[in-house]
Amino acid sequence: MTKDTKILELLSTVDVFAGLEDHELEHLQRTSQMVSLPPDTIIFRQGDKGDKMYLVVQGIIEIWKSEGHDLKGSRLARLKQGEIFGEMALFDKDPRSATAITSIAKETKIWIWDEKDLIKVIHDHPQLGTKLLMNFMKKVSNRLRIANDAIHTLLRSNQYIGL
Repeated sequence: MTKDTKILELLSTVDVFAGLEDHELEHLQRTSQMVSLPPDTIIFRQGDKGDKMYLVVQGIIEIWKSEGHDLKGSRLARLKQGEIFGEMALFDKDPRSATAITSIAKETKIWIWDEKDLIKVIHDHPQLGTKLLMNFMKKVSNRLRIANDAIHTLLRSNQYIGL
């Protein structure tokens, strides 16, 4: 299996790239940048301007939400190979809602897509753009359902302890 075949295979397993044809996946890969990072590298901080989306290729990324000056706070997620993060800021233009940090893996590899490159892809290739936007909507909806379930569980547990 060639390197290019492995790349296309990985991209085809990512939910936001579902249903894309090989030439579309190749185009997306060409618009990205691969980066290798050591353990405990901060990719972005809560409050930063968001203008990039990321894909975990190797290693684990932890997403942390904090209050005040506490760097880590509460861990919201541990993302593994094939998972995207940072996409929310591309759509709502708000600052980053959490901090993304590489985990203890010896090396973490991520692909990075710049907002301007993704917008150009969507503009220049409307069919590809439509597929991507629909997949992003599905991803965000799925994450919202998970968050709703977590909120519901938290509220129910507070009822049991009399809060």
